Amino acid sequence: MWIEPCHGGVGSRTMRSMSDLPKTPAPAIPGEPERISVKTPIPGPRTEELRRRHGAVQDARTVHVYQDAKRSLGNYLVDVDGNVILDVYGHIACVPIGYNHPDLLAAWKGGRFDWCAGYRPALGIAPSPEWVDIVTGAMARIAPKGLPRLVTVTTGAEAVENAIKAAFVLLARRRRGGKGPTDADLADSMRNDQAMANGFKVISFQGSFHGRTLGALSLTRSKAIHKVDFPAFAWPTVPFPANRFPLAEHAESNRATEARSLEAAEAVFKANPDNVAAIIVEPIQGEGGDCHASHDFFRSLRKMARAHGAAFIADEVQTSGGSTGTFWAHEAWGLDDPPDIVTFSKKLQIGGYYCREELFPAEPLRIFNTFLGDPLRLAQLEVIVEIMERDRLIENARITGDFLVNSLEGLAARYPGVLSNARGRGTFAAVDARDPATQAKILEHLRLAGVEGGGSGTRSLRFRPANVFLPRHVAEAIGVLEDACKKVA
Repeated sequence: MWIEPCHGGVGSRTMRSMSDLPKTPAPAIPGEPERISVKTPIPGPRTEELRRRHGAVQDARTVHVYQDAKRSLGNYLVDVDGNVILDVYGHIACVPIGYNHPDLLAAWKGGRFDWCAGYRPALGIAPSPEWVDIVTGAMARIAPKGLPRLVTVTTGAEAVENAIKAAFVLLARRRRGGKGPTDADLADSMRNDQAMANGFKVISFQGSFHGRTLGALSLTRSKAIHKVDFPAFAWPTVPFPANRFPLAEHAESNRATEARSLEAAEAVFKANPDNVAAIIVEPIQGEGGDCHASHDFFRSLRKMARAHGAAFIADEVQTSGGSTGTFWAHEAWGLDDPPDIVTFSKKLQIGGYYCREELFPAEPLRIFNTFLGDPLRLAQLEVIVEIMERDRLIENARITGDFLVNSLEGLAARYPGVLSNARGRGTFAAVDARDPATQAKILEHLRLAGVEGGGSGTRSLRFRPANVFLPRHVAEAIGVLEDACKKVA
């Protein structure tokens, strides 16, 4: 059933004028739509026609809408049926500066990307000097503190896959007393019969998502459908604390939950002496339900990994790029000893990881593939970073994010039987519905009323907007969300 959109809630209940909204440094996108405009049911008839054509060749069942790529602008997705949709999902956290940012388009039209538009190279064989300029320029500028080495790939799963391979290489070299593989090791590897390496393990957390390639999938613990029927490594998992919010009300129970998680991780290390190559953790669990832990928890994990000689991997595929209010979410932890490896993708447009010098393999071709990323996407990222710096978009994410989380907290207070556990860092935010059925009903209402949203875990509603998301967009989205709360209360 199509729901005729109406927009009350915080947008009209608590905001008397635009001047009441928080001020941010980010400028408005010229020409961006002023508001949602719903003309047809969503998905509309043109989308369903395309789905039928598309589905005859490729799986199209997960498609929300088909997007008019040229007409979409800023925070508004325009679909092929002409609906103007406020996007708080951002293609699962992949859109850093909104749709069709004029400066990014100007860079394209001005020839800035001409060097990488004519062919796609094997970057490990014959890169161009422009690639080197970006790697040593913008990519070095955004590098996490203490991690001078960069490996580029195409996707987040590849980033994780190669990060754990780097950890295995380091552990094997240490076990051999600093030497490389022997002839016997090389021969054993070709028979898939390596007595030492086959015993190596990586610790991950319950509820985690690290990708869908087989190594990364062995670390993923969010949904069974991701894993069922695929062979997996017998690697250990420990509970993630999943702090409850508001933090002040749950401080004691949160501390106890974090202590139990740390005890479980310590027990795994002790049960597998010198066989744990790495422990991998998301700063905020995304697919697992937007689960948070304290900065103290992550600092303790880092110390534990160091004490046991394991690489500490911060998987920032979803949290990198500024939406949490720092470019890298782990920056907020206040670590004296940085992570050994930090993975990235999504808002950074390509995949890869930064690492310490000792995690960079001594031999060439150990961490390698044909493309080693995508020069066009890296060229776009260089422009994106420039725009983010100029327009102070990380500061914008902090200010807008505070307003977003406060607004979610207000909704949860007004509709305690519908929403709870509002939380977030920057605009990387979420709130829980009372149960999975309510989550589904709210998401359906948002979609039909012109808000592109998404769920995480079994009950959460997640926000993953672009870094150009402003308080006025928050007010509009919260208004639609309040309409949904009224309908399901």
